[in-house]
Amino acid sequence: MPAPRRRIPRWLPWALAALWLLIGYANLARGLAHPGVAYRPWAFSHHAYSDILAMSGDRYLGGGHPIPYLQDRIEYPVLLGLLLWIPSWLPGGQWAHFTASYLFLALCLALALAWLSRLPGASPWWLGCTPALAYYGGLNWDLLPIALLVGAVLLLERRRPAAAGAVAALGIAAKLWPAALLPSAAASLWRRDRRSLAAGGASMALVLLAVNLPFALGAPEGWSWFFRYNAGRAAENSIWEALGMKRSPAVDALALALLVAAALGAAATALRAREEDRDRAVRLGLALVLVTWIASNKVYSPQYALYAFAAAALVSPPSWLFFLLSAMAAVDYHLAFEVRSGRALLVFYGGPYLAEEVVRTAAHALLAAWIVREMIRTARPPVATA
Repeated sequence: MPAPRRRIPRWLPWALAALWLLIGYANLARGLAHPGVAYRPWAFSHHAYSDILAMSGDRYLGGGHPIPYLQDRIEYPVLLGLLLWIPSWLPGGQWAHFTASYLFLALCLALALAWLSRLPGASPWWLGCTPALAYYGGLNWDLLPIALLVGAVLLLERRRPAAAGAVAALGIAAKLWPAALLPSAAASLWRRDRRSLAAGGASMALVLLAVNLPFALGAPEGWSWFFRYNAGRAAENSIWEALGMKRSPAVDALALALLVAAALGAAATALRAREEDRDRAVRLGLALVLVTWIASNKVYSPQYALYAFAAAALVSPPSWLFFLLSAMAAVDYHLAFEVRSGRALLVFYGGPYLAEEVVRTAAHALLAAWIVREMIRTARPPVATA
């Protein structure tokens, strides 16, 4: 367990998380003065963009409340579509919508930190202390699936596989990233108790069906837009763009191969680990799949940094990685929005912008390498003593 975790006061992640979120809210709320069509160019040029403000402005400024997927095509899974829509009914217009959404995400972060503090060997400071929260806490709705992912891990370690499967399913129904838990968790349950694996799998399937089936049947075109939209995107802000493979048909295959390799390694580690190490093996496998996934995905959105911090919080890497990834999260934010503002496109796009994609991926690769080393140690059988 790294020394910084012992030195940092238990209250510090909570205090810094609150500070970062307040700073983030103050920065993003400036966009409320520039609603509608004017919002995006203003937000990019002032480094204050939020999908919450942009997408609510597209849909609800005129007082309408189009039903997600049935009347409104949304490029996110069902729970995020509902999370966008429900605050539109609040009185107070876009300010109320944004503030209620931001407070909900702050609650999700608080729950994630509370659940991390209950996991032996986890490091809540990795998620609560990073200034990435100021940049990305309100950029999108990622703190919801992150909280659900951490909650699923806690339930799994409390030997409640059915509840863990249900909570993981809700995370997947918000964004797909919590599916990173499945390879190592399934392997662990297969080794430990196959009835628990069946219970967890059944509850996950039932929740996914309950959440998705009404929309899939009622509006198949709207519901499936998330999958079609993402399948059709070219490589963007990722290592593949830096390698000149923006529209290469090989990108999907290469990214899938890396993800499958990580998933197989996660499952193998959970299968080989000793019983007393199996919970840590599950977390390490989850962390490897998640970090590999976000780093090798053909599209990288800057807020994906939060998933790397959540993965690291579960497995407690050394503090130097925390500072490296926090610095990269800040650089990524400002450089990405500087490019998107158009004010320095020609200066940045061909040089620092592409170079930053490589450096950011290298930073994630360092985290993945540390995780792999820990997985090898966890899966290695104990040395016999004379």
